[in-house]
Amino acid sequence: MSLRNKLYEQIASDGNRIRLRFNPSHPIFEGHFPSNPIVPGACLVQIAEEILSERLTRPIRFTTISNLKFHQPITPDMEVVYQLNENKIEIANPDLTAVYAQFKATYLCTDPDVQ
Repeated sequence: MSLRNKLYEQIASDGNRIRLRFNPSHPIFEGHFPSNPIVPGACLVQIAEEILSERLTRPIRFTTISNLKFHQPITPDMEVVYQLNENKIEIANPDLTAVYAQFKATYLCTDPDVQ
């Protein structure tokens, strides 16, 4: 299930940088965490997978994720930039002065019609 346009929306794109903002009224924040909501790490990874699928114009799934580090929590009122560089993904603030999360991933195309 895609999180785009429900949990987040893409607001800008420049090459390998994709800027997005979150929907603070999304129900996921009621449970994660009600008094101090943060974007779940699993959602941050899924968003990267969705963005990469769109960039490659085919559905992909991450097969391995390594060196996953969350440096700072991301709250629903923040805008972030996903930077995609080969198999390395960084999630940073819009002026790229702080990295909130980063990881490396390998993936496979999940469309059986694509060779």
